Amino acid sequence: MTDLPIRNLPRARPKATLPGNIAYAVFVLFCFWVGSHLLNMLSHSQGIFEHLLQTNNQTDGPVIEMSMLVSTIFGLVPVLAGGFILAVLALVFKLRRL
Repeated sequence: MTDLPIRNLPRARPKATLPGNIAYAVFVLFCFWVGSHLLNMLSHSQGIFEHLLQTNNQTDGPVIEMSMLVSTIFGLVPVLAGGFILAVLALVFKLRRL
């Protein structure tokens, strides 16, 4: 009996449907809409983000006051850098597979 390598077998891809594509597009647009509202809320409500990070009992620890620049550098920049690294890794793995 002949052993066939798995790579030579044709791959069965499910057929894309128009309602499935529309549902996916609506989901992506909804995620962008929610993300833009969250960023808008954080940018217009300065002080609330810092207040949420503090505990109710102010006598135990120091008061933390962060500027918008500090929270951006230590919050948004690592998230964007991690996403960029994941995108580069995905591209490398995809190109190696071709």
